[in-house]
Amino acid sequence: MAAQAQEGPPPVQKDLIDVPSRYHFPVKRKAPVQFSFFIDRDAVWKPVIRLAVAVQNDFLQFTRGDSAFLASYEVTASLRVEDTLAGGYTWRENALLADFKETNSQWVYQNHEYVLPLDNIAAGDSLREGSYKLLLEVRDLSSSNRYKAVLPFKLQKPAQRFPLTTDIAFYEADSVDGRPRLTLNPMNRVLEFNRAYNALLRVKTNPGDSVHIDIRLNQHLKDQNTLVRQQFVKGVSQQALMTIRYVMPMNALTEGHYSLRFTVSVNGKTVSPEREFDVVWIKKPVYLYHPDLAIRPMRYLLTEEQREEVKGMSYRRLAKWIDAYWEKNDPTPNTRYNELIEVYFKRVSETVRLFSNRHKEGWQTDRGRIYLLYGPPEKIENRRYDTRMPHITWLYPSRGLSFTFVDRDKDKEFELLEETEDE
Repeated sequence: MAAQAQEGPPPVQKDLIDVPSRYHFPVKRKAPVQFSFFIDRDAVWKPVIRLAVAVQNDFLQFTRGDSAFLASYEVTASLRVEDTLAGGYTWRENALLADFKETNSQWVYQNHEYVLPLDNIAAGDSLREGSYKLLLEVRDLSSSNRYKAVLPFKLQKPAQRFPLTTDIAFYEADSVDGRPRLTLNPMNRVLEFNRAYNALLRVKTNPGDSVHIDIRLNQHLKDQNTLVRQQFVKGVSQQALMTIRYVMPMNALTEGHYSLRFTVSVNGKTVSPEREFDVVWIKKPVYLYHPDLAIRPMRYLLTEEQREEVKGMSYRRLAKWIDAYWEKNDPTPNTRYNELIEVYFKRVSETVRLFSNRHKEGWQTDRGRIYLLYGPPEKIENRRYDTRMPHITWLYPSRGLSFTFVDRDKDKEFELLEETEDE
């Protein structure tokens, strides 16, 4: 009890955390444990608490087995309304990995979807009105690693008995990490940029009811709200529980704040559940966080006139100029995702990691410049320990290109050997 008193209440769950970068500003990354929930309904409208949990590999302690690496951990969830326990359970999980590199990955997660047992499920609507807390604890069984967080929420009595709907839930609609195609999004308020999602809503109806649904997706900017998409659905209900699944137009969504509203009319009576969310490019290369940082490695792509044009631009004008530049060079102009900008700035990050030295960032070196323009070499001839002239040759046979870098001063700073040089 004394230990619990010292710990204090668990923090409110965050989908994303700030991680420091080498450029003295934070970047957004996923929390080491993610969880969210959805109060679903079954065929007779009893509540079903669906819980999505994702545990980062780096959070777990893996031990080496005969042919793989194993981590064991427990996931405990409890639902409380005021001081009453409404439901709770502990699940025991094992993670088995063949690749050692993945055991400490901060990008790979163990994903789970549970149904939380309810203690008072006898009534048709067993979750009464009140203030709730969903508490989650993940405990690694091979180390002292423990994660605790809480998601508070309120349940209000519906203003009218009919029609009834659930809240809106977001489901991931791809199959990353070998998961089923549709899984509950483990982030509570965030959708990941350039990933596929479905929005799900259940409606209580009677067979033969006339149902009309107006779906509106809005982007919230500083000064105004903009309608991004609108869709109408109408029909006649065939059963007591209608499921509406809306394919989110993620190709049309940039980073920003949005809301999704379903206006549901059943026999002329209307209810309008709405959910706000953020679209975030979680794996955005660090150079794209600030335009004055992004423009620097772009110098290899720009003409002399363009380099002069951007000099002295304000922060806002430069950001718009960079957006326009990459938009002109977008291989898929009908989507918000630009493959080319991601490829280029991922290469920038790779050059910083591989080639940075005491005086230059990786992309400023000769090897970095060639890496940016042509990508990683298809083949490398390594003569870096040659006693007469240390050198490395990068070969691109598919392009008929080769580049030789020499370490003239034997300080491991390899410079491009020009064709006119005799060395």
